Amino acid sequence: MKYQCLIVDDEPIAQQILESYISQIDSLHIAGKCSNAFEALNVLHQEHIDILFLDIKMPSLSGLEMLKTLQNPAKVILTTAFSEFGVESYEYGITDYLLKPIPFERFLKAVNKIVMHKNTGFTKEQAEEKPSSEPTFIFFKADKKIHKYYFADILFIEGSGNYVKIHPLNEKPLMVLDKLTELQDKLPQNKFLRVHKSFIVNVDHIEKVEGNMLTIQEKVIPISATFRKNLDGLINENR
Repeated sequence: MKYQCLIVDDEPIAQQILESYISQIDSLHIAGKCSNAFEALNVLHQEHIDILFLDIKMPSLSGLEMLKTLQNPAKVILTTAFSEFGVESYEYGITDYLLKPIPFERFLKAVNKIVMHKNTGFTKEQAEEKPSSEPTFIFFKADKKIHKYYFADILFIEGSGNYVKIHPLNEKPLMVLDKLTELQDKLPQNKFLRVHKSFIVNVDHIEKVEGNMLTIQEKVIPISATFRKNLDGLINENR
């Protein structure tokens, strides 16, 4: 599935940066670029847009004023150089708020909120027609590259401060700048289980549980008392 993206910004450089970022992600497609809100409204009335990258300060009609006119807006990621609009903007149901200059890692985090979210902007009828539209993968930025991992291929994830180590099937681990708690929110809850303050495991790859330890492909992972109840519940449901 390709997410159709519309860039709305009166600064050509800002448009170019977002276009460059979007082009690096396979699941995103640039449906158009607009220099003001009026151009954007015309596009939105004629085409289906999944993600709207919307600048706040624009001539004649601001991004927030434009949002007020939309009845069923796409997922909106606001972009601006002014931090004072942050609190107000979330009243419009936006997905994220990015401050310029926008680092790629921060852009990727915002996009993952949409790509990983069950509600991808389809109507209820569309969702029923497309049961397979729920994402099966996640993107990570590391080593100056974009890495795509399917959930089924992730064995477990190990946290260490502001970093996490992704342990994939048949590949070397990948170190990523992210916090385990924040990453947990982006993962399918029916597949990934927190078993320790430093570990999230893919339940499909658990081979055995013995005492306060579990094993995934010869890797022994501790189970803390804090998260033991969740694991016991999973085991009881599948006996």
